[in-house]
Parts: sequence; structure tokens; C-alpha cells
Amino acid sequence: AAYLTYFEAGRVDYLHKRGVRYDSWVTAGIHLPVVEANARYRRAAKFDDRLEVVTSLGAISRVTVRFDYRVQRGEELLCEGFTLLACVGSDLAPKRFPEWVSSVLTGAEKPSEEWT
Repeated sequence: AAYLTYFEAGRVDYLHKRGVRYDSWVTAGIHLPVVEANARYRRAAKFDDRLEVVTSLGAISRVTVRFDYRVQRGEELLCEGFTLLACVGSDLAPKRFPEWVSSVLTGAEKPSEEWT
């Protein structure tokens, strides 16, 4: 179950690297709840291991986005998986991604001094 927490941390880092603080999207009425999660375990992580979570954009549609993850200890793959998130408004009804949100999700990383 800890790997799903690692996936979340990787997803937040993905957004931060594109200059996004998730709370700013919430204020704008954009919410991204996880609607599906998948994890394929390869090896166990051990206490005090230094892990890297590699997060990439797997797919984006009008209302969903899939993030793909690889949790590694050095070059050793421990777990891989994905999460599917839906775009919903403050009323929790599905809605299309605004164009500016899609652009951020598919955009390149920004230098850390541009993170908000």
C-alpha cells in the first residue's frame, strides 16, 4: 500500500515541476480525484532505502489523465503502475479539462525558481 503513497508524491512532484501548486487548481474549481489505480510489485523496498519515483504522463483525454510510475532503488525496479484521475468541478461532476490545464499537464518542466 505504501507504493500508492509514493505514486501520489510522484504526481505532486510532476505538477510542481510544471509550476503548479495543486491548491491553486482547487481554488480555480479544478479537482483531480483518483478513479483507478494499478501497481505491479517487482521487489520489496526495505526500511531506510533511498527510492526514486519516476513519474510520466501516460495519456490525457478530455476528462481524464493517466500518470505512469516507476519506483526504483538505484537502477532496480521495485514497482510500476499507474493512476487514472478524472477532472471534476467543485460540485464533483465530471468536466472537461480547461485548455490551460491540459497545456500544463503536457508541458515541459520549469526551472525550480519558477515553481509557485
